Amino acid sequence: MTATDEFTAADSQAAEGAAVRTGQSTDPTIRQRWRRSRLLIGAGVVVVLGAIVVALGSGATGGALDPRSYTASGSHALAVLLGHRGVHVFTVTSVGSSDQFDPSKSTLVVVSPQYLSSDELSTIAATPVDLVIVGARLDEIQALGLPLAVQPEDGSSLRQPACTLAAATVAGSAQLSGDGYTVPDGGQGCYPDGDGYALVTFGRSGHRVTLLSDGTPLTNSSLAKDGNAALAIGLLDAHPNVTWLVPPAIAAVSNGPHSSVLSLLPSRLKLAFLQLVIAVIVVAIWRGRRLGRLVPEDLPVVVRQSETVRGRSRLYRRSRSLDTAADALREGTRDRLAHRLGLGPRPQPAALVQAVAARAAQPAAPIEALLYGSTPADDLTLVTLAQALTALEQEVLRT
Repeated sequence: MTATDEFTAADSQAAEGAAVRTGQSTDPTIRQRWRRSRLLIGAGVVVVLGAIVVALGSGATGGALDPRSYTASGSHALAVLLGHRGVHVFTVTSVGSSDQFDPSKSTLVVVSPQYLSSDELSTIAATPVDLVIVGARLDEIQALGLPLAVQPEDGSSLRQPACTLAAATVAGSAQLSGDGYTVPDGGQGCYPDGDGYALVTFGRSGHRVTLLSDGTPLTNSSLAKDGNAALAIGLLDAHPNVTWLVPPAIAAVSNGPHSSVLSLLPSRLKLAFLQLVIAVIVVAIWRGRRLGRLVPEDLPVVVRQSETVRGRSRLYRRSRSLDTAADALREGTRDRLAHRLGLGPRPQPAALVQAVAARAAQPAAPIEALLYGSTPADDLTLVTLAQALTALEQEVLRT
């Protein structure tokens, strides 16, 4: 009797049951599940990424001439350039006391001063730091107490420096518009504008005051044009710190409908994303349909159970799979013993060994070695194992 024949006789019932179950299985494999659902998974990832973009785009970005703003009229690009040069830009929305600034390390930038009250402008005028004031008109100049007047503009927007100020001569031509200013005693005017100048700078009480008639050179959309970037950096990098005062009325624009990243996206991209979402929903409905319960089908050819068992046995013998044959013998015996003893499917090894030992009135150690032992070394040992398992099973069945 060969090891294969012994395996066939001892484990025919378990193998036959497995063959029947395998023939009737209609559950899809993991690969089939992946092929069916990979499109939905990919579409879900796209939707999640789009939701993340929308969530990130809903944050505040500031208004015009705001260093936190990414919009065309904002000044975030200039703040980044200053940061690369070692200048720290701090954004504030209220006028504090004059002792919060270090005169030797700070420059105070005031944009849109028309949104500040006279008291706030007076506080700014008393601050002992270098001032850069953008877009001041007659009322703001008077509230600041500056000794200059406003002159009408000549209508041009690209101007030459026509002065010896270092920041202006390095920058060259710049885009500046709006009414100009007269030059006070001891001051200097650049970028002539009719009878006035679009940039005026002068000393006052130990610190320097600079007025820009227009904030175009500071904006994101115009910073790269002509000499705007060089002029803006030259005016603001004199100290390691820049305190940028954005009036509350301008800062409140950050909560407006055009302050998100989505407002910067082209309309065609938004429509394309909307079409993608609709397509994902349609595909999900189409692929998620169910036509009813799965129905198992009969095999086109009926294979006798004994032929299936013999075929597997010959494969084991041909491949010298002693370990696989021994595992099949032991697993079949353990399943039948567990069912006979009422232990349920796949009981714990210790519980099965103790129950078999008690029923067969034999020591537990040999039974454990028989049911969970090592792999046989040759065919003869496998035959001996099969005979021992058969004898043990018959002993349990008789009791």
